[in-house]
Amino acid sequence: MEVVVSAVIFALVLVGMTNLFIGGRRYIMHARARMTAGELGKYFVDPLQMQVRFDQWGSNCLSSGAGCVTPTFNINNIDYNAQYQVSPGPGTTDVRRVTTTITWQEIAP
Repeated sequence: MEVVVSAVIFALVLVGMTNLFIGGRRYIMHARARMTAGELGKYFVDPLQMQVRFDQWGSNCLSSGAGCVTPTFNINNIDYNAQYQVSPGPGTTDVRRVTTTITWQEIAP
C-alpha cells in the first residue's frame, strides 16, 4: 500500500514538473521571438532615418501615407512581417509619425 501511495505522489510531482518545463520552454520561445521582432523593427526603422529631410518627403515611400513595402523574413522557421503606418504628427503638418508593426505566428513548442 505504501508503494502505491508513493508511486501516485511521484506521478503527481512528475506531471507538475513536466508542465513547469513545458511552460518555461513556451515562455523562452516567446521571449526569443519578441527579441527577434524588436531587432527586425530596428532594422526596418533605421533606413527611414535617412529620409527625414523635408525636401525629400515627396520622393520617398513615406510621402504617400500608405507606407513602404517590406519583405517577409523567415528566422528560425517563423515568418516575420513588418508594416509601416504613417500618420500626421501632433500639432503640425510638417512632422509625420511612422509606426512600425512586426507580426509573426508563434509555433507550438
